[in-house]
Amino acid sequence: MIPPEFLERLKLIVPQQDLEAVLRSFSSPEILSIRVNSLKDAVKETCSRLKIDGSLLDPVPWCPDSYQVMGMSHGEVSHHPLAAEGKIYQQSLSSMIPVVVLDPKPGEKVLDACAAPGSKTTQIAAMMCNEGALVAVEAVKGRFFRLKSVCQLLGATIVKCKLCDVRRFHPSDEDAFDKVLVDAPCSSEGRFKSDDPESVAYWSVRKIKEMSYKQKGILMSASRLVKPGGVLVYATCTFAPEENEEVVDWFIRKSEGLFRVEEAGIAGVPVLPCLTSWGKNEDRKSVV
Repeated sequence: MIPPEFLERLKLIVPQQDLEAVLRSFSSPEILSIRVNSLKDAVKETCSRLKIDGSLLDPVPWCPDSYQVMGMSHGEVSHHPLAAEGKIYQQSLSSMIPVVVLDPKPGEKVLDACAAPGSKTTQIAAMMCNEGALVAVEAVKGRFFRLKSVCQLLGATIVKCKLCDVRRFHPSDEDAFDKVLVDAPCSSEGRFKSDDPESVAYWSVRKIKEMSYKQKGILMSASRLVKPGGVLVYATCTFAPEENEEVVDWFIRKSEGLFRVEEAGIAGVPVLPCLTSWGKNEDRKSVV
């Protein structure tokens, strides 16, 4: 059951014309999507093997080498020999978006600041064609080893994994990065499922406030690692304005002109409008 307090907040966050579709998403089956790993094999050959096994692949137009899969279940994909070989990787469409926005290029120096379990890290490595430098930072030991395992399986050889909280990660000045991804820990409201009590078990307004405080520290620390003229992408999987617009607004004000917000729209990906006020905080002009 979705928490009533969350639903009341959602009515204030999501425009009325979009609310019904958002509410349906909590009970709708998850779209099955994969990335075909170009680091391990030719994409065309891998797709041919999947089609032989009876799957239908619908290309995701805005994300390279990514497909919606029909004719197979989540279990069949995760246990498929191609998954065991690291040639396909099951990843949600929403998870792919931040890396598409980051747009990493071969030869660049990139930091994934909250990297585990490695979905986005290996997506970055694939878009870089394993050329350049990619540092993946993870603070939790168990998740760190999962990250290393995924990078090894998918052949992401340019990745250097660091067991460290990015708030205490201090490389030398020459190690500043062209691009930094902060896929921040959050209250995960976008992952709520009405038939899965575990998905909502830890949600509370207090949790949102705790996450917001943590996100600000992570974002500010990561920003100090970006080269002048570089790119910093901040992403969450939650609706809470305290973790989205308010964090970005706080950061833009604290960074005193060193960073600016840019449009990050992707053709074919629907978006909701940015909130310019929430609770006592109004006129959030820095994020619109």
